This record gives sequence, structure tokens and C-alpha cells, in this order.
Amino acid sequence: MAFILDDKLNWKPQIEKLVTQLSKSCGMLFKLKHYTNISVLKSVYFALFHSYLTYSILNWEKANKTTLLPLIRMQNKAVRTLEYNKTKTTVLYFKHKILEIPDLFKLSVAKFMYSFYTGGLPNHFDNYFAEIASVHKYQARLASLQKYYLPRMKTSLGQLSLKYIGPKIWSNIAEKLKSSSPYSFGKKYKKVLLSCQTSC
Repeated sequence: MAFILDDKLNWKPQIEKLVTQLSKSCGMLFKLKHYTNISVLKSVYFALFHSYLTYSILNWEKANKTTLLPLIRMQNKAVRTLEYNKTKTTVLYFKHKILEIPDLFKLSVAKFMYSFYTGGLPNHFDNYFAEIASVHKYQARLASLQKYYLPRMKTSLGQLSLKYIGPKIWSNIAEKLKSSSPYSFGKKYKKVLLSCQTSC
């Protein structure tokens, strides 16, 4: 899928194209629901809907809520194809272990931070985040609680940057989880996010 970068960086063209693609995937789910079971539908959802939805989510999820609304509605519509009853959408997400868009973004950021933490990113990212110890030499307690420096951002746009969001999300992840294997980290953090859908 092509990536569209607009001159205003509001991600509207990218999101509009994504909605068009997801609408086709959603249509396929609606047709299939009459001929197959929930297990197959979930497999199709993750293959034809989820894979497109998460493409470049680190970029476009920063769009404003109004721009994102068609995507949110489209995901809700797709998730509703998994059940015939009138169960609340929030219940369906939790029941079928599907993350909503804001949590998909958190998961993607967490995976990016994990890759940085474990040295799994390309070399040009080596100095992308600064460690607390290198910025605040005398704040040992802060360094033990939060590994990466959270830069001061005066604008709301700055607070949407990966340099700001990354360290913020990473500091809220349990140390035990950070030491997980590359294979299990994403799965374990997804469970944390799913549990928060009903309790946080």
C-alpha cells in the first residue's frame, strides 16, 4: 500500500485512502459472515483489515480526532461483523482480543521503543532517544524510574512526536515486561492494553 505524505502533514489524504481500502475489506467480511464461523472471520479480519489498519500507524494516528473518526467508525463496523447480536462494541473488542486504534498506536510505539532498547533498529536511530543519565547527571532516582529523557514540548504538535510519546509510553511499561524476548514482548503488552480496555 502506497504512503501519502501531504504538505500540511494533517494525514487526511492518507487516511481517506486507507478508509477506502478498509471499506472493501469490511465489505468482504460482511459477505463472508453468512457462510463461515467467527474463527474464520477473525482470521480474515486480521489478514485483510488489521494489516492495512496498522500500516504506518506511527505516522497517521497523530491526526486530529475529526480526521480519524471515519477510521474509528470503519473499525467498529468491521468488528461488528464478528457477531450477529447487538453486543456493545467495547465488549466485542475485548471478547475477540482486538485493540482499538489508540491502543494499536501504543502497541506500535512500544514495539519501536523495545527495538531501540534492545538495539534492533538501524544505526541512524542510535541517538534518537537520550538516556536520563546523560542529560540529568545528578538525578539518579529519575534515571532509575525512566530510562529515556522526556523532552519539553511547548506545543501540542510537539507532544505528538515520537521523541516525546516514545519515552512517555516506555516509562509506564513494567521492567519485567521490558526484559521479555522479542517474540513475546508484543503479545504481553497487548494483554496489558486489552486489560485496560475494561479496567483503566
